[in-house]
Amino acid sequence: MSVARPNQSTPTTNHPPIEATLARNGMAASANQFVSQAAIAVLRDGGNAIDAAVAAAAVLMTVEPRNGHLGADTFFLINLAGSNQVVALNGSGAAPAAAKREAYVKRGGIPSKGLWATSVPGTIACWGTALEKYGSKPLSALLRAGIDYARDGVPVTPKLARMLANDADTYRQFPDAARVFVPNGRVPEVGDILRQPDLARSLERIATDGWQDFYRGKLAEELVAYSQSHDGLFSLDDFANHETEATEPSSIDYRGYTVFEQPPVSQGIIVLLALNILKQFDVSSLEPGSADLIHLQIEALKLAFTDRMRYLGDPRHNDLPLAWLLSGEHAREQAARIDRRQAHPFEWRGNIQPDTTYMCVADGAGNMVSYIHSLYAGSGVVMGTTGALMNNRMLGFNLDEGHPNCLAPGKRPIHTLNNYLVQRDGQPLLMGGTPGAHWQVQTNLQILCNSLDFGMDPAEASAAPRFLIGGQEEFGQDPTVRVEARVSDDTLATLRDYGHPAESADPWALGGGVQLIGRDPQSGMYRGATDVRRPSNSILGM
Repeated sequence: MSVARPNQSTPTTNHPPIEATLARNGMAASANQFVSQAAIAVLRDGGNAIDAAVAAAAVLMTVEPRNGHLGADTFFLINLAGSNQVVALNGSGAAPAAAKREAYVKRGGIPSKGLWATSVPGTIACWGTALEKYGSKPLSALLRAGIDYARDGVPVTPKLARMLANDADTYRQFPDAARVFVPNGRVPEVGDILRQPDLARSLERIATDGWQDFYRGKLAEELVAYSQSHDGLFSLDDFANHETEATEPSSIDYRGYTVFEQPPVSQGIIVLLALNILKQFDVSSLEPGSADLIHLQIEALKLAFTDRMRYLGDPRHNDLPLAWLLSGEHAREQAARIDRRQAHPFEWRGNIQPDTTYMCVADGAGNMVSYIHSLYAGSGVVMGTTGALMNNRMLGFNLDEGHPNCLAPGKRPIHTLNNYLVQRDGQPLLMGGTPGAHWQVQTNLQILCNSLDFGMDPAEASAAPRFLIGGQEEFGQDPTVRVEARVSDDTLATLRDYGHPAESADPWALGGGVQLIGRDPQSGMYRGATDVRRPSNSILGM
């Protein structure tokens, strides 16, 4: 069986007619039409999927600035055509050398806004590393669409208008941010044009002088000078010492499929831990959307999140027992803790990590790129005339002395950002991801079960009813299980009988933003889907 082919036994009721997009020579799925178009344009011009992903990511900065910008972090999972090797690029940055736990404790904690909330950005170095290792076109040729959209502007869509309105009060606290995103004191409305001329100039400099200029050149000097004049902690060494980490992804065998996830510092191992637990049960004998299946998935996620909280930290600073965590022995021990008819309490308190954006790109040769980047929620700071909107990734740390994820100089915080890729018999079959902070791993687990346990094609896997536990931003504080209303009343009643505080949500309300591309290993045909829960999403093939 290939997850790239539809299974006609899959339920198709309770939603509009939905079909997968098919293409042989390439495909791109993203949160915006301009982004997908930029990726396809590169593929048509002879570029590969890595080239196309970088070009598209530059456009993302113009249409969803709060979800990723020059000051963001980035993760790649790449299936390399020919060898079908899967590689992971960790483009996350570290805390400045001057960021001391004691200083943050004295300030009352890690702030959500301002430069004390900001770690070294990793996105630009990650683009450069990806292209140097696996691309076929120079960065200078790939940033043109992003430069043009930043300089000339993009139409403010309803989605972008909501983002700008939500962040307007934050931007007003920082004059350089207000100048860009609340021009003349007015929040842009639907149909307006949002221009970022300073971003355009910085992208042009990176295209001309190379990505290293952001870390070791004139652009780095401007960023650090701005930080030093605005109570920031950055030094030139913080930028100069940053490197993208190229490493093997984390992976497990799941019923004959190899599921690859972004390794730590990503919390993507939650998906692998939960799948390992579910592997101990006959999941395929259960009905999709049934209370018994949802209960198992919830309990597996609780156990996986508990492991994440207990053990996860920057592997460069901590001994992480990853092999044991992903072992069959640990999975069996965890599965034995699950009561099939009773929910266990869950008290972990997660960190705030509100928003991001995800896309995937594939080319005709079989290169497949699963890409995600984020500002966290954004510090609100634009670094003067560089136009760089900065992250507030420091919030990914805690201040609990001795904890693996405690803030320390030069250390990277744990990320909710995660993306996945699936192979069978060494052939790529599926890749995907979603925005959504702590909802990411919950949604990704459900999509993988839909695909691998129930044989749904990407369109059906994405459209199937979903559940989510608690809030997007602070997992564990709210135990409510919200389930899309397309499941039966009996499902909700049974979940309540099992002890879950279950509620019905709007039929298409939960975990929107999924992008999926499947591949038939025999024909090379791509079969993709973009989440209908977000009308602005776009999928294109060629």
